[in-house]
This record gives sequence, C-alpha cells and structure tokens, in this order.
Amino acid sequence: DRTTRRHESTSMAATMKLSLTFVLLISALVVFGDAQATCDTVRCIQGGYITCKNYPGEKLDGCACVCAPKDGRGCVLHLNSGSTNRCTRH
Repeated sequence: DRTTRRHESTSMAATMKLSLTFVLLISALVVFGDAQATCDTVRCIQGGYITCKNYPGEKLDGCACVCAPKDGRGCVLHLNSGSTNRCTRH
C-alpha cells in the first residue's frame, strides 16, 4: 500500500514536471515567434502600404514596418488614416 502511494506520488510529480516543461517550451515559442513575426502573421485593420527609396514608384503591400523588404532603404509606412511612419532597420 505504501509502495503504491509512493509510486503514484512520484508519477504525479513527474507528470507535473513534464507539464511545466511543456508550458515553458510553448511560451518560449510564442515569445520568440512574435519577435520573428513576418508580414504573413500581421493582422491589418488600418490598411496601408510601404514605399522605399530603392523601390521607386512602387507601393509595396503591408501595413506594418515588419512587412518592408529586407533590402529596403528609406522605407516609409503609409497608413490609410493619412499618417506615416519611418521604418528603421531591425
């Protein structure tokens, strides 16, 4: 009877440690995933486009600076509300 209780207690502790490890791993993926967000994951409510000096005359898709091309220089985010924001390199 005591052996069974010890085994159950050990099993429950192992399950809790495994669950905690799983939660920490998932949390890390979410945090680092947000830091590495791509334009595919950006939800646009306000709408807009991006212009870059080395893409003259082009209105590039995107409503967040994360959507600017990696090789873009002097990129500016133009929102449908009329506001503009300079995109800085990450």
